[in-house]
Amino acid sequence: MTKSQEMAKDIVSEVFLQLWERRGELQPIQDLKAYLYVSTRNKTLNYLKSNSLRAAKELTESALISNEPSAGEFFQALLHTETIRALWKAIEALPPECKKVVELVLKGHSTNDISQMLGISPSAVSHQKSRAIRILQDKVFLAFLLAFPMTFSAS
Repeated sequence: MTKSQEMAKDIVSEVFLQLWERRGELQPIQDLKAYLYVSTRNKTLNYLKSNSLRAAKELTESALISNEPSAGEFFQALLHTETIRALWKAIEALPPECKKVVELVLKGHSTNDISQMLGISPSAVSHQKSRAIRILQDKVFLAFLLAFPMTFSAS
């Protein structure tokens, strides 16, 4: 998911370190493999989220710092940053079953894989994907309208 073997190793190491540091606070873990998988997945998603926001911020800053920043470059970088921010915020707010499916889709899993992983039918997975897309479209579009009201007004 990180497209970097070193980053993946760092994330796994962090998960094990956090597990060790919190060993006295944790409830007994029934399924260690599942716990480690979910912890690693969540830490990876957090890394990807912060990395996307950081890259968008750097793109925005480079447009501002360059010798001749054009208004178009700045606006595109701003739009990109706001899109990523709105999308992650919307994904976090999805109903739990939609969120699980979206996270697995973002990892590259097929409908059949997700069906098997979650123990639901492929049609239920498709339904959750469709539901998530509708919700995300509405929330992200609304975020654009609120973030850039002057863009959508009549000239």
